[in-house]
Amino acid sequence: MTKRLQMVAMLGLFYTGAVLESGPVAAQSPTRADAAPPAIVWASDPVRPDETVLLQGDGFRTNSVIELSRLPDSPVTTPKPEVITDSWRRVEPLQRSEQSLKLVLPKKGLVGAWRCRVHNGDVVSDVVTLNAPDVWWWQGDGGETAAPGGWLRLFGKSLNFGGESRACLRAANRPSVILHASQADGYALRFALPTHVEEGDYELFVHNGLGGDATWRRAGVVAVQARALWKSDVFNVKDFGPKPGEALLAALKKAEANGGGIVFLPRGRYPVADRLVIPPHTVLKGEGIELVSLYWPDLDAPPQELITGADFGIESLSLYCQSHKNVVADTAASQTMFLKRVRIRANCYFMIERAGQEFRGHRGPAELHDCGAAVLLRGKNFEVSDCDIYASYYAIRIIKAKAGVIARNRLLYGGRGYSIENTDRLIFEDNLVSGNNLLAIGNDFTTFYGNYCRHIYFAKNRLQQMFGADREMMTLDAGGGAYFGKIASAVGATLTLAGDPVFRDYAPKPHTNWVGAAVMVLDGRGAGQYRFVTANQGRQWEVDRPWTVLPDETSRISIAPFRGQNLFIGNTFEDGGAFQLYGAAHDTIVAGNKGSRMDGFLVWGLNPHGWGHQPSWYCQFLDNEIVEGNGYGHRTASFGTITGEESKTYDGPMVRGVIFRRNQCDNNGCFRIRGTVADALVEHCRVQHADCGIQVQATTRGVVLRENTFEDVTRSLEGDGVGEAVIVPKP
Repeated sequence: MTKRLQMVAMLGLFYTGAVLESGPVAAQSPTRADAAPPAIVWASDPVRPDETVLLQGDGFRTNSVIELSRLPDSPVTTPKPEVITDSWRRVEPLQRSEQSLKLVLPKKGLVGAWRCRVHNGDVVSDVVTLNAPDVWWWQGDGGETAAPGGWLRLFGKSLNFGGESRACLRAANRPSVILHASQADGYALRFALPTHVEEGDYELFVHNGLGGDATWRRAGVVAVQARALWKSDVFNVKDFGPKPGEALLAALKKAEANGGGIVFLPRGRYPVADRLVIPPHTVLKGEGIELVSLYWPDLDAPPQELITGADFGIESLSLYCQSHKNVVADTAASQTMFLKRVRIRANCYFMIERAGQEFRGHRGPAELHDCGAAVLLRGKNFEVSDCDIYASYYAIRIIKAKAGVIARNRLLYGGRGYSIENTDRLIFEDNLVSGNNLLAIGNDFTTFYGNYCRHIYFAKNRLQQMFGADREMMTLDAGGGAYFGKIASAVGATLTLAGDPVFRDYAPKPHTNWVGAAVMVLDGRGAGQYRFVTANQGRQWEVDRPWTVLPDETSRISIAPFRGQNLFIGNTFEDGGAFQLYGAAHDTIVAGNKGSRMDGFLVWGLNPHGWGHQPSWYCQFLDNEIVEGNGYGHRTASFGTITGEESKTYDGPMVRGVIFRRNQCDNNGCFRIRGTVADALVEHCRVQHADCGIQVQATTRGVVLRENTFEDVTRSLEGDGVGEAVIVPKP
């Protein structure tokens, strides 16, 4: 098949993805007990007509047959069991191997939901549905809850294709609640909850408008719960004496004795001498961001936080400080915290000429690393919105937090704009993140000390001016791992390792509880599957669900932190380094982003420091654009893959199932498929005004280059791996 298609490409013809057989195809039953059916473990979607689908699985053969059946777009009612009558059509694979098949959807027709299966002779795989909604997580206006009259947001893939998306909340002994999306795209839905919905736990179902009732999909359990009301008693600071600083402390003390309330600051300037602790359920509220300021002296030994507390809020005021560590910080015990319309001016070099040297009685730190964050978040259910932050080092730092919103902020920084470690369920959208120092470095999502950084919606942000250190516009990061090698046995959701785990991370004493990390089958039987650790003790490990293909003695696994099911949608990157899924990324979508004068959009698979094998699987780059590919000096921006294996113990693929579709390089950009890569697709992409269009290394396998466009490109295709790729030119 590969050689035939290569010949087709050389003859200047093209492959249409035509259906070879149409009409019903009778399902066939296995006739031999020893004939194991093929298995599909992942299928690439969203996918449109005349686009390629990648099936990752096990047990595929040279005679494997793919069958498709389009679900009719019948009227949608409510989630219910559906009797499906398939009209199977056989489709010729575009490329095949033992662990992957690629096929092209028919060119004609509208986008739809397709059922897909694979035959090996008279045995058949389970059916997968392409373009059915796949919800990775949800968040409500209460973070981990959604309130009557509040909002509910869903995140994942294939959530909308231009029609109506809806959700259904279902609970025993209560009427079902149908919700219609007020905002919808393929990766995010927003719903308003009715004020009359009863409190309680509801099963959540979602529909994207395709395929009738057969494509309702369960999306977890939503807790509908009224938001806890804090006391609304107002303590006006002016009522507590003529000295603003003392009056502020007295008002906070009164609010604490009251069990919370609103400490109101009328127009004025309020000096603060030391650490300010806001009592639980208390809001520090100014008359206006431009009318009220709190300020600190240039402290010789600033406290760890200038403002802290659990379950508190700050709004409509400004904060000014010079020497500092963290400016505003919650605690790990905090259940609700917010900053709204807060201006922070944290400048450790205020009125200083040279770092570390005294100037007119002032002396700043020797380096920015001595400062902390303007905002440090460690709790749950937090919000930072409509704020204006100027930070010495970090603008926002998040560590082991959950269910938060960072929205519509202006983040100017000297060190890092954001650093997000071991975080789950975060909405980071509509922010400006700008380096404000010639040494300002990049920004990251990390697992330096934790097991995961997942479920992050990073959308419609503008990032710019990052030239220090590695200059990452966005990077995933952190070496670490617990095990690499064979297994002794796999039964259900239980794994017995063939050797002892060896725990590595950046802590002086690495952690040993790996709940939430990923167990990944790198090669052998069941390759391409991952599951999440739910418990571990010695060589006995439990995962969240049984394997689709049970690993065996041929399988090699890696247990490492999980950085995945993240969405990077509609962002703008200007003047800096790379946007990169670094070290490990799984089921991550990068879509609708634009980059100028940066190093491009990259996906890595690595074994950093030899501490743990961190592959990247099933990452999709869709509809992105490199507007200006020129960077500093010789640098050229690209879409591409990179791998590395520092321990030299594994030579298999470290990037698997990567999709580059409908991306565009306008000026001096290109595509580079490099490293140990299995199954890469570059399709319907465009390169113009460049020296090279697409480069493919020989270390790759299963590469498909389909219907790409080149204009004013010196060398459209190059590299010693091009000859092994399937090449389908644009008709």
